[in-house]
Amino acid sequence: MKLLLFILIQVFANIIQAITGFAGGPLAMPPSMALVGVIPAKSSLSLIFLVSTGVVAFQNRRHINPKKLGTMLFFMAFGFLPGLWLFAHMEATMIMIIYGIVVTLIGIWKLWRPQVSGNGSRWGYLALILSGITQGMFTSGGPFAVIYASSAMKDKDEFRATLSAVWAILNLYMVIDMYFRGMYPPYNIKLGMVSILPVFAAIWIGNRINKKLDAAAFMKLVFILLIVSGILLIINALR
Repeated sequence: MKLLLFILIQVFANIIQAITGFAGGPLAMPPSMALVGVIPAKSSLSLIFLVSTGVVAFQNRRHINPKKLGTMLFFMAFGFLPGLWLFAHMEATMIMIIYGIVVTLIGIWKLWRPQVSGNGSRWGYLALILSGITQGMFTSGGPFAVIYASSAMKDKDEFRATLSAVWAILNLYMVIDMYFRGMYPPYNIKLGMVSILPVFAAIWIGNRINKKLDAAAFMKLVFILLIVSGILLIINALR
């Protein structure tokens, strides 16, 4: 039952990820951490999202903005390695509480100010650094990255493809790094591998929905789900 619930979480999160180019990690991590533990969740989700974001980026490669991709990776790099270090040295319950608070606040903020500008400003670049930190810690840099990307890329296809390329590159690094850190025992690999085929189905569903869905309405739903996900994580950590 636990494995089935884990797979269903990944399918739902990757449908969202395929539609928007972000939000899959923040939605999947809290329930996955509560279900299987922090390290198994992070290592297996890094493998799952490496595949799913890589597929979406490849399918939409003509829409990738190389300049924005380079900008995002450059500033996120300043936070990415510190995020990996923080994950390795912080107590798991504290990580879950901090992450839950961050995700909840970002969801509330983006609902309140969905058009907040982050393009070409110090706030946008700071958001990318914070995105790198949360990506390194939780495989979930999307909420902060969107602060920059939603202003820098107005075209929906460009937004989705470029963000997918960012996550594919960062998740590739994370999978390699965690492999050499010994974070892929058989159980963690199993969690990732059994989810791969269902995730391909999720990508197919997400691609079809993306072509039909009103972007503004869906983004509101995503931010509501972020708030719910963050609150549930905090509650679970405090039990």
